[in-house]
Amino acid sequence: MVEVEVLRVFFDFVSASAMVILMNREKDRVLPIWIGIFEAQAIQSAIESEEFRRPLTHELLKSVIYALNGKVKYILITDVVDNTFYSRVFIEKGGALLDIDSRPSDAICLAMKSKSKVFVSEKIYGMFEAREIFEKKLKEDFYNLFLNNINKDDLKKA
Repeated sequence: MVEVEVLRVFFDFVSASAMVILMNREKDRVLPIWIGIFEAQAIQSAIESEEFRRPLTHELLKSVIYALNGKVKYILITDVVDNTFYSRVFIEKGGALLDIDSRPSDAICLAMKSKSKVFVSEKIYGMFEAREIFEKKLKEDFYNLFLNNINKDDLKKA
């Protein structure tokens, strides 16, 4: 397992999609995961520690887990099948570790809300590194999204 942090969320409103970028602790590997716009907004609000007057879905789920005397231990992005990412949420409760299936976007947001660690299976990084054509396409998509979403004011600060 490789521990990662959420680096950034990119929005592409033209195609109604988004991407969350995960980076390992050594900052030498990046993993983009395509997600929906609403899920991206939830992750972005977690990145910005945005508070809402009423609990949203991920706050509700976190509250339910805590009310049942559980704790989100960590999440693991486990696999990619047919270009779909899979993940698991690991919840510690009463000395047991519960393993729950989840979409990566929901798991990432829940981990951020509960200040839990995010891991990616080494297998996934291996899959991406072994597929040069796919990796080239990822880089092109990543840079195109980056250029389309760059904040011009940030450039003035450099």
